[in-house]
Amino acid sequence: MSTLTDIETAAATLLPEQQESLLLFLADRLRDARATLPEPRNFSPTQIQQWIRDDEEDMRSFHAVS
Repeated sequence: MSTLTDIETAAATLLPEQQESLLLFLADRLRDARATLPEPRNFSPTQIQQWIRDDEEDMRSFHAVS
């Protein structure tokens, strides 16, 4: 099976007990994958405000050209 559609079609043909087993398997895999994610980055309020100012200036420039 190479596409999500193929997998969904195959999963729909499983018995309810098999679907539950598949669901639990996928939940375990997701939990493991998320456990290895890096910690969220912390940005200062000053950095965020500067990004907003830059974005707003870019939007003004974009509208001025179009």
